Amino acid sequence: MIALVLIFIQAALFQNIEWRRAFNILSIALCIWMGYCILEIINPTSSLEGWILSRGLIFNGLIIVIITSLLCTRYSILKAIIFCLSIFTLFAVIKTLMQKFIGFDSFETKWLNAGGATTHIIWSGIRYFSFFTDASNMGANMGAAIMFFGIASLYMRSALCKIYYSCIAILALYALFLSGTRGAMIVPLAGLALYTLISKQTKMVIGGASMLLFIYIFFAFTTIGESNSSIRRMRTAFNPTKDASYIVRKENQKKLATYLKYKPFGEGLGLSGDGLGVKISTRFTTSIPTDSWYVKIWVETGIVGLILYLSMIFLTIGWGGWIIATQIKDLELKGLLSGLLCGIFGMFINAYANSFWGQFPTMIIAFMGLTFVLNGPYFDKEIRIKKINCFK
Repeated sequence: MIALVLIFIQAALFQNIEWRRAFNILSIALCIWMGYCILEIINPTSSLEGWILSRGLIFNGLIIVIITSLLCTRYSILKAIIFCLSIFTLFAVIKTLMQKFIGFDSFETKWLNAGGATTHIIWSGIRYFSFFTDASNMGANMGAAIMFFGIASLYMRSALCKIYYSCIAILALYALFLSGTRGAMIVPLAGLALYTLISKQTKMVIGGASMLLFIYIFFAFTTIGESNSSIRRMRTAFNPTKDASYIVRKENQKKLATYLKYKPFGEGLGLSGDGLGVKISTRFTTSIPTDSWYVKIWVETGIVGLILYLSMIFLTIGWGGWIIATQIKDLELKGLLSGLLCGIFGMFINAYANSFWGQFPTMIIAFMGLTFVLNGPYFDKEIRIKKINCFK
C-alpha cells in the first residue's frame, strides 16, 4: 500500500507513470475477482472475521500486479529481479542442506514439536522445508526454479550466465527431492509440457516430449533408485490410487461436494479447513482439511468463485503463452519470460494437490512473473530500440 501511495504521489508531481502498463487481462480479471470477493460479505453463511482475515486473497494479487507494472518498466529491472530470484533460490538450497546435514535450529524444532512433525517427519524420511512455510511450499518453488533457470540458461547471451543458471536449476532439482513433496514433481513436468507448446521449435518439442516420456517411465515403471528415500517417495506420486493420503483427500472432497451442492457461492471467505477456518468458526467446512488451493477456493467462494479464479489464471497463462510465441523477438527475453511462465504454470497445476499458492513467497512470485510476461512486448520494444540506436 505504501508503494501505491508513492506511485500516486510521483504521478501527481512528475506525471511520468506509464499507466497503460497496468491495464492488462490479469489486472482486469483481478478487479472482477476483487468485486466478487467483496460481495461474499453478504453470503448468508459468511463470517465478517473470516472475510477480514482473507483480505490477502481479495486484494494482494491486484496490488502486486499494479506495483510490478508501474515500477518494473525496464528490461534491466526484469533481469535484476530474476537474478535476485536465483540468489533467493541458492539461499533456500543452502538452508535445506543445513537442515539435512547440521540439523534444525531452535525455532524450526519448536515448530516441529508444535505439530509440524506429523507431516514433515514421516515413515519415508524427513521432509525438509528450508525457510519456507512448509515442505509443500518449498517443493513447489524449487520446481518452479528448475523451469525459471533451466529454460533461461538455454537463451542467455552470456556464457557465464548460462553456466550459473544451469547450476541453480540443478541445485533446485536436488532441493525439490529433499522436500519430499510428491505433488511438486508436477511443477517441472507441467512446465516442460507448456514449454514444448510455446517454443515453436521442432527440436525443443521433440526433446521436451522425450524427456517427459523418460521421466514418466522412470518413475512409473521402474524401481531404479528405490533405495533412496526421496526417489521412493516421489515414485508414489505416479501411482496415486495406491496412496492412502490421496484416497483420504478424495473422500473429503466427496463429503464437501455433497455439502456444497446447493451453495454455489460457497461457505464464505476464511471458512475452509485450511487451519485458519477452525479458529474462526466450528462448522462442517472448517473440520475437513482442504489439502488443495482449488478446494479451498471452492469451499470459500463456491463453484462460481472457483470457475472465476481458474479462468482468471488459465486465461492469463494462455494469453502469456501467445505473447511469447508470437510477439517476443529477442531470444534472451523469450527465454526469461518462457521460464517464468512455465514455472508459474507448473506451480498452479500443483496447487490442486497442495494449498501453498496463497503463501509467502509463492503468490508474490507468481503474480509478478505473470505481469512480466504480459508486459513482454514493452521490454521487447525497448530492446529493439536500443539495438537500432547502437547502429546509428
